[in-house]
Amino acid sequence: MIRIYKESFSEHQVYRYRITDEADRTLYLAEPTGLFLPNPTRQITLFGPDRKPVGRVEPPDLSRWPWGGEYAMILEDQETPLAVVAEQWELVDMLLLRLPRYLFQWEGASYIARGSRFGERFYEIFPYVPAPEGEAEAGVADIGMVDVAELDLARLEEVAEKEEHGWGEPVGAIRRPPRGPHYQAEAWVPPLQEATLLLGVLVILADLHMQDREESGAGSL
Repeated sequence: MIRIYKESFSEHQVYRYRITDEADRTLYLAEPTGLFLPNPTRQITLFGPDRKPVGRVEPPDLSRWPWGGEYAMILEDQETPLAVVAEQWELVDMLLLRLPRYLFQWEGASYIARGSRFGERFYEIFPYVPAPEGEAEAGVADIGMVDVAELDLARLEEVAEKEEHGWGEPVGAIRRPPRGPHYQAEAWVPPLQEATLLLGVLVILADLHMQDREESGAGSL
């Protein structure tokens, strides 16, 4: 299990995340350095406990849509990403006030993290098996072609509930404990149990997304 603490100027302006073990020994520091650029991005610089750089998270290219895309976690002096985290965000997620999903691979296995805006359990991580080619996942692939005013939200809720029960048992989770660290993340299966830095980055990406929504007022939809 790892713990993640936020250090911030204000409620919505985090300048550093501290990733620790269960004994609160610092493992990594992560700073969202991209937020302070002239054109802000979600670039993250990663440091060891001694403040020596250990890597970075490169965000997707800037686009008109502020969310979604692939984030590459690259270790210092390496060119090939150690892992790539894909943030998925669709119209149905906005309408149902759902958090984005995060897809990633580790040691040849694929995983998907699904979130909840409410409660202590922030995200759950499941093994991921893509739908067969040509099949729409959860029946919402063409939702962008539908007039929003004509959408049946009850039907969307039904689809979302069926989808939620189709993932099987989780293999990891991110929690928001009522006291202590801001987040706790853990995995229950190898090799994901050893992916300490990747789990920390996953937490930070999800938290930065929440900050973006709160700042833009999207969280009040």
